[in-house]
Parts: sequence; C-alpha cells; structure tokens
Amino acid sequence: MMKRIVGAFATLVLLGGGCAGGAETVSPTLGYTLPSDGSITVTSAAVNAEDVVKADALFAQAAECGYARAAEYYLDTASLFTGEKGTRYTFTIAGNYEMPTWTVTVLPNAPAYTEVGSFKTDFDICAVGGTLYPTQMSSSSLMFTASCGSGYSGGKENGCDAIRTAIESTLTIK
Repeated sequence: MMKRIVGAFATLVLLGGGCAGGAETVSPTLGYTLPSDGSITVTSAAVNAEDVVKADALFAQAAECGYARAAEYYLDTASLFTGEKGTRYTFTIAGNYEMPTWTVTVLPNAPAYTEVGSFKTDFDICAVGGTLYPTQMSSSSLMFTASCGSGYSGGKENGCDAIRTAIESTLTIK
C-alpha cells in the first residue's frame, strides 16, 4: 500500500531579471537558470495531476518496457493523484527553430516515493517522443521532462534540443 502525501504548489514567481548572469529561479517548486542573453523564456500553467497521470498509460508504458505489474497497481498509483495540482513549465527559444519549445512538468510526490528507482520504474517510457519522462524527485515533488523527438526536418535546428542542452543541467526541485 502506498502512503499519500498532500503537496501544495505555489504559483510561478520569477526572481531575477536583474540577477547576475540572467539567472531566474522559480520558487518553491522548480529552480533553473536561463541564459543571460534572453534567448529562452518560460511560462507556466497549472495542471490537474489526475489529468496527467493515467493508469492505462502507466500500464502500457510499463508493458512496453517489459516490467508491467498488475493493472490494479497502476490504478492505485494513479488514484493517489486525484485532486492534486501540478505545474507545467514551457521553455521557448527565440529564433528560427524547428520545435522551439520544451516542457517540464512538476507534480506532487503523491505516492511518497523515497528513492528515484521506484519513481522511474513506475513512470518510465521506453518509446521515443514521450512528454513525461521521469527525471528528478524530492520528498514533495516529481519532475518529468519531455522528449525532443527523434530527428530534424526542414533543415532547421531543433529548438527543443537547444533549450534542453542549455537548461536541463540547471533544473532542481524542492
């Protein structure tokens, strides 16, 4: 049986603009550093966690990865997110790019994961192109990042990859 922890998520608060190096931090859930040249911006939107975490999707993802449990396990896991709120952050890069956005979703750690291996096993995606790859966790939050696809088209640089390269190593959650 999983223990339920109720998480509280604050609205996006940008601290910075005048910070050295163009650093911007989101508080209290997601922290990151943006390039000082202003080429990448971020917006956020509240999400209902139960709309993001679906039992059938968890089961299908686990089956594709080769380690599915009984369907009831995924129903129980998804039910822990009922009534919970999270935040989806959309990073956008200026310029002439293919796929100029990258998303990061932060949800409450409703299942009360204590180690990243269990979190990654329950939410892992073995296919290319997913939007919720389990990335980081804390006692109160779970972070998911989107894929940037599997290739380029139209001869343009993939903006999603450029954003991810610039931002991903600076992401932190509380």
